[in-house]
Amino acid sequence: MVNLSEQEAPVFGGVSLSADLVGVVMKALKSDYAQMEVAARLNFKEKYFPVFEMGYGSCDYEGAESGNTFKTQAPYFRIGMDYNFTKKWWKGNRLYAGVRYAFSSYQYDISSPRFSDPVWETECPFVYKDLKGTSHWGEVVFGIETRIWKFFHLGWNVRYKFLFSEKGSSIGNPWYIPGFGKFGTSGLGGTFNIIFDI
Repeated sequence: MVNLSEQEAPVFGGVSLSADLVGVVMKALKSDYAQMEVAARLNFKEKYFPVFEMGYGSCDYEGAESGNTFKTQAPYFRIGMDYNFTKKWWKGNRLYAGVRYAFSSYQYDISSPRFSDPVWETECPFVYKDLKGTSHWGEVVFGIETRIWKFFHLGWNVRYKFLFSEKGSSIGNPWYIPGFGKFGTSGLGGTFNIIFDI
């Protein structure tokens, strides 16, 4: 019987595909925004995992007090690398850290309730559609993955996100950036993935 612990991990360990379940739950609960995403990952020496992630973010938000609204839906993309710290590679469990570069180009609509002009005493609308935005950001990822059965794994991670650049309209910044989350210089996120080795 071959003792895997005495063998080196193969140079190329295959490809895995995954899907995030957090976005599915957010969509089902009718959250202010939701992100549906999938990923493809390569496995080199059970240590290095280049990864490509793509998803689709959508938002339909209305401020409870202000009545301001924000809508958008657009794809986003990430590319990066994970490093596995686990030494017992043959067990299929992983503790990893990684980095991502991410990008999204989107259009968004914003509106506010009509306001009265104090001079002319007329009502002025505030409705703008198809405003353009582009965002670039980075992510630092920490995660755990466990083998459930043969080629089937479950994994979860947390992500610290920070904007590199954001170009929105002079009329108003986006309330939500697809793939990033609520507008800001940084934020936290996470995924819960089902993963299949192929």
